[in-house]
Amino acid sequence: MIIKTLKNKHLYSIIKMEYKPYCKKIDRSMMDWGFTIPKNYVKDFEAEISLDPGKSRRIEILWEKKRYPAKLCNVKRKDYPKVYQLRWDNSQGFLNKLRKTFIQSYIVFKSQKELFDTQKREGHFRTKEHQEAIVFSPVNSELIHAETFIRVENEWNSLFRRLTEENVFGWIFDKNKKYLISRSTNWIKASEFKEHINATNVIYYLANTKKGLIYVGKAGVLGKRVKPKKSHQDMPDDWDLFKYDIIKPEYCNLLGRIEDHTIRTLAAILENDKGYPTLKLQGYKLVNKNWKKL
Repeated sequence: MIIKTLKNKHLYSIIKMEYKPYCKKIDRSMMDWGFTIPKNYVKDFEAEISLDPGKSRRIEILWEKKRYPAKLCNVKRKDYPKVYQLRWDNSQGFLNKLRKTFIQSYIVFKSQKELFDTQKREGHFRTKEHQEAIVFSPVNSELIHAETFIRVENEWNSLFRRLTEENVFGWIFDKNKKYLISRSTNWIKASEFKEHINATNVIYYLANTKKGLIYVGKAGVLGKRVKPKKSHQDMPDDWDLFKYDIIKPEYCNLLGRIEDHTIRTLAAILENDKGYPTLKLQGYKLVNKNWKKL
């Protein structure tokens, strides 16, 4: 197991900082909403502009040249002292970045929360010496700089990160499991197809905007089923857009049925070659042929 630390450990002693940086150990709350700022760091995070109890202000977190929205909050609590919190529960981009960067902590905390008695199992997966950490450095009242300080790496991390991107863990740790689909993409240009070849257990859609054609299919692995710039079944090779839905692992055995249902639904709306009763909406035609009317 390799532990990566801050590349320049003297960074904060070399650069004159107006506000103290705070080294935060990664914990469960950070994977969901944020963290409570220790009292001796509140003035630094306020950055000369205080907040009234019950108020908050928007700030940005700069991490690896990208800015993410967040909030600094002065939480007013009944019968308890007020607390300051840095929150990103409504910043999906930052949550995704945090979870993928500290993937070891994400897996440990989520699995402990959902599958184990955390009080009895504390430290079962990881020792304190391997705890990951991030440094938050307030720059001004509107900006906080973040930098990875300790990150645990092993041979499983790349797989875990890919599964996180496909929201597999979101399904595993979701108590309700109400939906068939864990993720649905927007329409994507065919030129970007290679970035999505590893998508698994999908219902995919190909669109040929020049000829007004739509094709629907299923794939265990998208890149093994579909090839860019090549004809696909009855879809000519100049299709230019695609999208896909990732089916939750629990329902992968239903891929064929979901595909059939999706095709029939579109056939009821678009022109088709089966003579299926349709509204015949103008502009596109469904080119699938291997499906049953029922």
